[in-house]
Amino acid sequence: MRNQAAARPGATDTGLGTWRARLAICDGCDDCGPACVDGVPMSRAEYLRLKRYLASLPSADRARVLSQNKRLPWPGAPSITYVACPFRDVELGRCAVYPARPLVCRLFGHVEWLPCPSGKVSSPAASGVRLFQRYSELELKTFPEWEEIDGAPGS
Repeated sequence: MRNQAAARPGATDTGLGTWRARLAICDGCDDCGPACVDGVPMSRAEYLRLKRYLASLPSADRARVLSQNKRLPWPGAPSITYVACPFRDVELGRCAVYPARPLVCRLFGHVEWLPCPSGKVSSPAASGVRLFQRYSELELKTFPEWEEIDGAPGS
């Protein structure tokens, strides 16, 4: 039987219900943007939601973001570089998939181990640790790893 949670937009298969309702949405300040690094793990449900969201974007916007150079200087240490998330729009300084971003990204600023860099989120979400514990029990892979399993083009 198909997972009911995966079929609902915005739901996960953590058994905790819709986590969008449990975590406040940030105001889009992007102070956490430098933490958007490549290799973010996600559940299959998140991968499918992200894939659908990407397909809904105008093809020119999607191509522009995906073709950007993601090797960036580390903030405060420009001689050190890192690879940004493939969905990070480095030209506009924002997440190109913000409404469909994985739980790890949503937890930023809402759990003690991923504090809000500007202090706009003053206290951690009460359910953050429990939610992440349940989440860590799922099969988690990066977007390219899920694409490889699915035999998606480019894998």
